[in-house]
Amino acid sequence: MYYNNIQTPVLIKTGKNILNDLDSILASAHLYFPHKILVTQENLYETYHEKLDGNHFDNVIFCRGGEFAEASELIPQVQDADAVLIAFGGGSVLDIVKYVASRLNMAFITVPSALSNDAIYSSVARLTVNRKKKSFNVQLPLGVILDLAVLKTAPRALLLAGAGDLITNISAVEDWTLATEINGETSNGLAMMLSKQAALSIWNFSANDLYTDNFLSALGHGLLTSGLSMNIAGSTRACSGSEHMISHAIDEYFPDKATMHGLQVAWAFREIERQIRKNDDMLEMVEEFYDRIGLTAVISEYIPWKSEDLMMLIPYALKIRKRFTVLNTVKL
Repeated sequence: MYYNNIQTPVLIKTGKNILNDLDSILASAHLYFPHKILVTQENLYETYHEKLDGNHFDNVIFCRGGEFAEASELIPQVQDADAVLIAFGGGSVLDIVKYVASRLNMAFITVPSALSNDAIYSSVARLTVNRKKKSFNVQLPLGVILDLAVLKTAPRALLLAGAGDLITNISAVEDWTLATEINGETSNGLAMMLSKQAALSIWNFSANDLYTDNFLSALGHGLLTSGLSMNIAGSTRACSGSEHMISHAIDEYFPDKATMHGLQVAWAFREIERQIRKNDDMLEMVEEFYDRIGLTAVISEYIPWKSEDLMMLIPYALKIRKRFTVLNTVKL
């Protein structure tokens, strides 16, 4: 008999104004821990303390998030606690908590304050080391809680970055398919299917939908499904292809020109379709979606790279990881 053992979230809860119900949400999922520790940023706690204080926390720890060096400050504060960590914040907070919890083999729950990338449920933490973003393998959260009222306060650019990160799953699946056809690389049909369906779940939304419950739920659930697809694949392959390699190359070799990950991969996806894959139908669909959702405008605002810079970035991208993508077919 052949089968896969797949780790899935114990808890997924989506709703409005549920930040003050964390205790009951965990209890309803039969998640009982001797202690609970909230890890968040001080400004977020000041904004939401009235709701957060409706729950019982044995300790509240403030962090900056995003910096690898901060792990050495956080680990001594939680390592002796028989507790579950509640990570409340953006991707930078979630990633540092994911790394610390993984180092200590502690359970943790993510409660995102924004949906700018798939940090809410992924086995990778992106942390800054000497001003450069590095990837660290981490364990998955026990669960994810999405408070739509909180997510509606996120800046528009962050939501569009999340949409950019999610929609580029299409590119990653194309690259994995190519690697299977050309190199005979083993693929996982279920992981590929979930990754692509997650991307398509936001395809029909427009800029006017960004702050609606429907869009925020679709984006959050899509990012969760992306994380699940990577877990099934046993790697990031299902959601990370040539577009992510370009983004990581920018982070590694041009940190002064780096910006939000989701916007970088969205820019790279569009340029790869235009200049390398040259799939006119897909390019037209991508550009129409970018225009409709607002990605075209925000990419122009945040991305300093020009279309002609793509070819210059490819040699750097090929150094990032040994992963066959459409970039390997380019004659430099």
